[in-house]
Order: sequence, then structure tokens, then C-alpha cells
Amino acid sequence: MKNLWITVLVVLGVAGASYAAFYRLNDDPALRRAAREHDAMAWLRTEFQLTDVQFAKIKELHDNYGVQCARHCAAIMKARRTNAPANEIAELEAVCVGSMSEHFQKVAHLMAPQQGQRYLALVLPRIKDYTHEGAPTVQVNP
Repeated sequence: MKNLWITVLVVLGVAGASYAAFYRLNDDPALRRAAREHDAMAWLRTEFQLTDVQFAKIKELHDNYGVQCARHCAAIMKARRTNAPANEIAELEAVCVGSMSEHFQKVAHLMAPQQGQRYLALVLPRIKDYTHEGAPTVQVNP
């Protein structure tokens, strides 16, 4: 019985130490701060290891695209409110999704190749069934 308790304590100690080491090695204060502040751009910069130059270019793209995205969403919401024909709404939605896809491709092109591929793998599936009720964001705190 004595050996059982010693074994349990050793296993718990090793498990606790392993968890603490894993947490410390994977902790990123910048990523936690971005999540806490709901700052998708800070998350993007940290998650995809963007340089200052890359980040500035992507931020400019993002800011410029925001106007276009808002126009798309407003047109879709207006069409829904006025009970426009389903094919008209579907066409507006397709234009919006195509525009987002193009924007995301431009953003990915500004990243390192592997990071750009990872970014596209993350964002492109999220727009397939997008509701078009406002500009999309990547949830930094699920």
C-alpha cells in the first residue's frame, strides 16, 4: 500500500511538472493580450509571425478592404429586408464571398509562404457559409 501512494504521488508530480513545462514553452503574452483585447490584427501579427513591413502592408489592405466589405454586407442586408428575389441575394452573396477570397489571397501573398498557406487554411473555410451580417472577424477567443 505504501508503494501505491508513492507511485500515485510520483505520477501526479510528473504530470503536474509536464503540464507546467508545456504551458511555459507555449505561452505567448502577445497572443494572450490580443485575445483579451479582441484585437484580431494583433492576433494576426503574432500568430503568423509578421514582420513590421508585412504587418503594415496587411493592415493597409485590411483597412482599405473594410469599406468594400461593408458595402457588400449592406447590399445583402438591404436585399434581404426588401425581400429581393432569392437569386439576386445569392448573387450578392457570391460576389461578397469572391471578394473576401480575393482579399484573403492578397493577405496570404504578403506572408511567408508556409504562413500564408496556414492563414488560407484557417480563413477560407469560415466564409463558405458566411451569414453576411457584418464584416467577418477571426475569433481570437472562441
